[in-house]
Amino acid sequence: MAAQRRDELFDEGFLARLQRLHLIAKRLTARGTGGARRSRRLGDGLEFADHRSYAPGDDIRFIDWPYYGRMEKLLLRLFHERSEADVVILLDTSASMAPGQTTEKFDYARRAAAALAFVAMGGLERVVIQPFAAEPLAALRTGRNRGQILEVLDFLADLAPGGATALRRCAGALARRLDAPATVLLLGDLLDVAEELSDALAEFRGRSCDVTVLHVYSPLDAAPVLAGALQLEQAETGETMRVRATEELRASYRRRWERFCRAAARTTAARGAAYVAAPTDVPFEQLVLRTLRQAGVLAG
Repeated sequence: MAAQRRDELFDEGFLARLQRLHLIAKRLTARGTGGARRSRRLGDGLEFADHRSYAPGDDIRFIDWPYYGRMEKLLLRLFHERSEADVVILLDTSASMAPGQTTEKFDYARRAAAALAFVAMGGLERVVIQPFAAEPLAALRTGRNRGQILEVLDFLADLAPGGATALRRCAGALARRLDAPATVLLLGDLLDVAEELSDALAEFRGRSCDVTVLHVYSPLDAAPVLAGALQLEQAETGETMRVRATEELRASYRRRWERFCRAAARTTAARGAAYVAAPTDVPFEQLVLRTLRQAGVLAG
């Protein structure tokens, strides 16, 4: 059953797009310095970086002898020194991510989480996928390679949306468990967390984490197609409200939505984090590359 759920959410076309995304990320990294989480030094790091000319006093262990044999020129191999910090993907699994059992947002967030994990693991980063709603749920921790991608996909496919959102409490619990500063990628619709977003981001800032907020929403969240007399239900609390959807009401809603998004971006920036709008009609490859640049994981 797990494999069936995985294949439904992450089909062969998705896996092929992941491979292309990984190659694009590698090219972008090769063009630049590779991001804020990685520094260049001589040493026995995990990933080759570049060459430079040998200078007297350099450690001869890092001379590229095969190159010297071909070109009779001494070059030193440079490596990336990698921190022990993790890439933490904090994934909102509350009921508002699938209102009315419509899983568009939730599926998009899970695919984006899978892609972010795949690229990070391919860059020799450890990844922690931490779902949350009212409480932090069981997390998945990976190694520094892409070999666990099927385990990641199974883990994400098995998640189900439900419950209220307690972002501040969950962020605080996670931050207290971190052994070192991490790159934190928060994926959620930010609904019902307006009062908690600032405090949640402060928890991570207090741990010197680099945080990027991916605001996942459906185009219908921004501009719902509603008409006539309706009864609306709050996805997380079940509260109902009767309204008559007129053009004036729809225009008022769109203005409030725009204010909501601007406020989320301001709050994020005020806490030293990056804000990335993630509407579900944007191809996830574009979202992931934009996010990784914002997070400093990719150059370019």
